[in-house]
Amino acid sequence: MTEQTGAARPRRAVRAPNRVGEDSSSVVTRSSQPQATGRSARAVDPAQQLQTLLTTPKSALTHVEITDVFNAGTWNILPLEVRERLCSLLPPTAFAGFIPTIDPMHSARTQRVLSDTDSQDIDVDMEAPAPNVSPDMLDASVFSDGHFLAAARTFQDHLYTGWMADTHKEKVAKYERGVLDGTLHAPWKDEVWAKEHTAPDNGEQPLPASSQQSEASARAGDAAELKLVDLAKNGVIKMGDVLAYKRTFSQLDTVVEKDAIIQSIHPKNYSVTVLVQPHTARELPPELLRVDPPDPDAPTKSMTVTSPNMLENGILDVDGRVEKSRRPNGNAWKCLSVWRWRHQPEGDLDMLAFQERGGRENHGTLFYLRGCYYHDR
Repeated sequence: MTEQTGAARPRRAVRAPNRVGEDSSSVVTRSSQPQATGRSARAVDPAQQLQTLLTTPKSALTHVEITDVFNAGTWNILPLEVRERLCSLLPPTAFAGFIPTIDPMHSARTQRVLSDTDSQDIDVDMEAPAPNVSPDMLDASVFSDGHFLAAARTFQDHLYTGWMADTHKEKVAKYERGVLDGTLHAPWKDEVWAKEHTAPDNGEQPLPASSQQSEASARAGDAAELKLVDLAKNGVIKMGDVLAYKRTFSQLDTVVEKDAIIQSIHPKNYSVTVLVQPHTARELPPELLRVDPPDPDAPTKSMTVTSPNMLENGILDVDGRVEKSRRPNGNAWKCLSVWRWRHQPEGDLDMLAFQERGGRENHGTLFYLRGCYYHDR
C-alpha cells in the first residue's frame, strides 16, 4: 500500500530538456565544466536555504520519495545533539520499552480491564513528548510505521500545494481575524444550501425547471409564498422568541447586529410587535429576557411589523448607521435567526435571564424555518 501511495503522487521533472539541434554529448560537456568559484560564486545562506526547503512549493522535498529522506539510515548519520532535539518532538510510543500509563480516574475499571487483557482502555497521550528518553532508545521501526509515513506524506502534500508558505499562513490569519471581528463572514450550512437551491425571493414566479435544476430547488422557491404572518399564525415563531439580526455592509465596512424580542402577536392579523434597544446597542435588558417579562421602560423601543424586510428597515432606522440609500435589496429572511428555549425554563429564572439571550438556543434562520414548515405541513 505504501508503494502504491508513493507512486500515485504527482512528480515534476528536475532535468531540463535538450534544446533543438543539441545532442546529449554537448549537454554532458557543458554540465561537466567546473562551476565558478571565489567571488563570482553566489553565497548560499543556510538559513534561507532551509526556509525554502521547508516552506515553498519549489522545495526539493516535493518530488522525492519521502522515505528516502526520513528513514533509519538518515537518523543514524545525524549528530547526537540533533537526534536528542528530535527525540523531544517524538511521541512516547516511538521508543522501545515504552509502558503506557493508566488513567487514575478509572482505576477500578482498569483493574478489571487488565485482568481481561483488554488494551483498548489504556490511556496514551500521543501528543505528549516522551520523558527521559535518549536516541539509543528509539525504535527504528517507527520510520516504516503507517501512521508516520502518512503524516510525512501529508506534510509533503501540504508543502507542494503551498500551505506551508508564509503567504498562505497570512491569508489564514487574515481570514480568522476577519471572522472574529465581523469583517468577514463564514456562511452557515443553511445559507450555503439556500444559495445552491433557492430561486430568487423577490415576488417573481420561479424560473421553469431545467435539466440542471433539482426538485429541491423548485420546492425551495415555492416556500416563498409563506409570509411572516403565516409563521406567526402557525406557531413557527412565538411570543418570547428573540429574533437576532445580523448583516455585514461591506461597502461601509460596518456590521449591524441587534436583538429583537417578540412582545406580542396580534390575534387577528398576526402582526408581530417586537422590542429593541436604541441606537447601536445589540443586547436586550435582562429583565426583558425573563419568562414573564415586565412592561418595557424607556429607552426600549417598540415596533409592529408584518415582514422580515419591514423589521430589518426598522432595525436599521433605530441603529442609524446605514442610510436608506445605502441599504441593499437583500433577503432579510436570511439575516434573522430565531432563538428560543428548548423546554420551559425551570430553576433560578432570574439567573437564567443573564445568560446569552436568556438561556435560549439558536433554532435557525427565518429562511430555514420557513422552508422546514413548508415541507412538513
